[in-house]
Amino acid sequence: MVERNKILIADREGADRKLLSQLLGDSYDIIFANDGRQVLGEIPKRKNELAAVVLDWDIPLVSAYQIMQVMQSKRMLGDIRLFVSTAKADPEIDKKAFGMDASAIVHKPYSAVAVHRQILSSLEHAAEREKLREEVDRRGKQLEESRKKLDGFYDNLLDAIGTVMEYRVSESDQHVKRIKGFSRILAVAYKNQFPDCGLDEAEINRIVRGSVIHDIGKVAVPDAVLLNPAKLKEDELQIMRSHTTKGEEIMQLLKEVQDEQQFRVSCEICRWHHERYDGGGYPDGLEGDEIPLSAQIVSIVDVYDELVSERISKKPIDKETAFKKIMKGECGAFAPKLLQCFEASKKLLELFSDNN
Repeated sequence: MVERNKILIADREGADRKLLSQLLGDSYDIIFANDGRQVLGEIPKRKNELAAVVLDWDIPLVSAYQIMQVMQSKRMLGDIRLFVSTAKADPEIDKKAFGMDASAIVHKPYSAVAVHRQILSSLEHAAEREKLREEVDRRGKQLEESRKKLDGFYDNLLDAIGTVMEYRVSESDQHVKRIKGFSRILAVAYKNQFPDCGLDEAEINRIVRGSVIHDIGKVAVPDAVLLNPAKLKEDELQIMRSHTTKGEEIMQLLKEVQDEQQFRVSCEICRWHHERYDGGGYPDGLEGDEIPLSAQIVSIVDVYDELVSERISKKPIDKETAFKKIMKGECGAFAPKLLQCFEASKKLLELFSDNN
């Protein structure tokens, strides 16, 4: 905190300067000026030391109003409290002074009571507010640092969970990395293509973070079903599909380590990343924009990665063929807006896939 321990008394009358000095000198170091030019010379030199300027309205050479205009243009008012002194009872002076953010009008002849109430008390309150503001800023920074640490912890936790799941399925952690990257690419494209969609950077980060654990519910699927390379029977298929609802149930167990918005997005992705725009998905058969955007984004990139990656039950297909299958609706129906963004992101998705 800058220690502002000086007051500039700017008055053409020596007696008035002396009296104010006696009234204020026990609390502050006093600097004097007897004309406007001296005031404009002293303020820039001492701008970090001055708590206040007591400015005579009738100070010569440069008017008080011009001095106030200079201080306002250089954004000094606020850091330096300004008190206008005058022997006149003129509403026009009050109007101009307060219009320039003067803290008070101090009338001459000065009295100890008026100076204490109008100047000293005002400065004490200003100092207390500044200390409070700095304390709030300090605690705000501490809170932000704690939030970043918590976000980092949560990111690492989800990455670890996602990686463990992927090792169980394919003995690789690259799927987790690709899904995160693909989700960010597509979400940013959606934000840019449709700026009124409400998708901001914070929500994009939530989607990317939540994409890691879209298949976390597979931990509840028996190996006999999960690792079966053959075509699943109907009862096995229902067990496999239950990973969506199981995933949401697991997210409930992690609710306390997520903020409210991240919890929302994580649940949306886990439960609804297999829904389709025409209602042909599962587990709830949602249609159109009933499906949260977070789940829609992860859904299409999950399908894309499934197509271009080698799995237990399949060989990968080339990226161009995978792209065409998705655009033609051969892998389920996706939102037209999402397909538009997917098409615009084609090269970026391919490049990211090649590098991971």
